[in-house]
Amino acid sequence: MDFSSLIMQFLFNTHYCENCPLPFSFTSMIIAALIAIGLNVAFALLRKKTTDIEKMSKIMKESVEFRKQMMAAVKKQDKVQIAELKKKQAYVNKMNLEVQQQQMRPMLIYMVPSFMLWILVFPYVFGGVVALSPIQPEIPFITCEQDEVDRDMPLNPDGTHKGPCRIVGQVYLWGWFLIVNFAFNGIISKLTKTALPSIT
Repeated sequence: MDFSSLIMQFLFNTHYCENCPLPFSFTSMIIAALIAIGLNVAFALLRKKTTDIEKMSKIMKESVEFRKQMMAAVKKQDKVQIAELKKKQAYVNKMNLEVQQQQMRPMLIYMVPSFMLWILVFPYVFGGVVALSPIQPEIPFITCEQDEVDRDMPLNPDGTHKGPCRIVGQVYLWGWFLIVNFAFNGIISKLTKTALPSIT
């Protein structure tokens, strides 16, 4: 068994139920999405409470401006400007480290309970899959592929299936959580005023 198979078995096949309160359906897809959005809002509020968003934004803007100035100086081969900017390098690095530490604090608080919910609790409420993807081909680790359907369809001695996949393109519960998070993260950040400037 290769490493990817072990990941799939742990995340998606081991912990799930067949006769769940909210089995694979449009309703379960919407409810799971609403829970994911609610958790995203909770994380945004936690980040707002535990970090200085205004200070982080200022530091990140300064860091971006510093990189732009350094790139321009290197491109022009302006040795005087490069030397001046290098004097500021240690300060910029220190500020960037502070931003990373502030970002990690709420993330660590949020990640552990969130991981436990989506891996150990919600599979017994929703099952292993909650949506059907219209995208072809399938997305590894996010949607069920043909070989996973072939693997999961056979029955165990107790009459249960070997895994959650029944249809090619079904979206795993964890995958649906990631998709919804990516889709709504920007909107929620703006609404809660926790959006940070891009570092690029």
